[in-house]
Amino acid sequence: MERTLRIATRGSRLALIQSYIIGEILSSNGIKYKMIPVRSEGDKDLTKPLYEYNERGIFVKAVNEEILEGNADISVHSAKDLPFDIGEELEISYYSERGDTRDYFVSNISLEGFSGIVGGSSIRRQNFLSLRYDKMSFKNLRGNIDTRITKWKNKEVDGLVIAKVAIDRLGFSLPGEIISESVLPPAPNQGLIAVVTRKNSEESKFFKSIVNGASFWEGDSERKLMGELSLGCDMAVSIRAYQESRTIKFSFARDGKRYDLSFKNFPDSKEIKEMRDIIYG
Repeated sequence: MERTLRIATRGSRLALIQSYIIGEILSSNGIKYKMIPVRSEGDKDLTKPLYEYNERGIFVKAVNEEILEGNADISVHSAKDLPFDIGEELEISYYSERGDTRDYFVSNISLEGFSGIVGGSSIRRQNFLSLRYDKMSFKNLRGNIDTRITKWKNKEVDGLVIAKVAIDRLGFSLPGEIISESVLPPAPNQGLIAVVTRKNSEESKFFKSIVNGASFWEGDSERKLMGELSLGCDMAVSIRAYQESRTIKFSFARDGKRYDLSFKNFPDSKEIKEMRDIIYG
């Protein structure tokens, strides 16, 4: 690819950092690139909780459309933001090596001693944390990580929950503690950066030729199970695939109850039905 590759991305600092991570991979392979920042509907409306949007993947649609409209060659996303269905013409051709999959509690008070309001709109985080910490309440708090941290510093909330990998990539040092996956299991694809391309394109073939096999197996397995379970951001579901042991863990929380299942390799139809019955039954 002798031409300059155009990368569509959200314009937040984290999104740009992640896009530059992919850009450096291109540079190391002798490929020039440039960024095309895009604002999505989810970036424009910071008052509505994410789970109230009728359309899944509200942050990514506008970014991916840049490829379909011929304005970009690839798009880069936090993989956990991508819905299962990204359109017939597009595919995920690359997953980065996986970063930390855990979440981080930002506060000047320890989790065990915490009593107050946590900012965030994630149903997964709310439902799982409520099982363990009964003095914790939640307030919808939208915006990029910098905005949420500013609101916390201004005492609009007493704490935040942020993906640990995001803090690592931004280089932040924040008071608080890592939350164990046994307490708060991760969102599907958490810790992975995904590259979206047109199917069977030159860009797709290039990224598939350099992708890490473990990352691809984990990311692809988690996404396939998302599709089988028809998951959206309004559900407190965790899916975590482990390539080394070839196991997949499923967790679900609702109405003060938690369900945990583990499978060797990809679940069969009976096991998928068991999970669907837990979520929708």
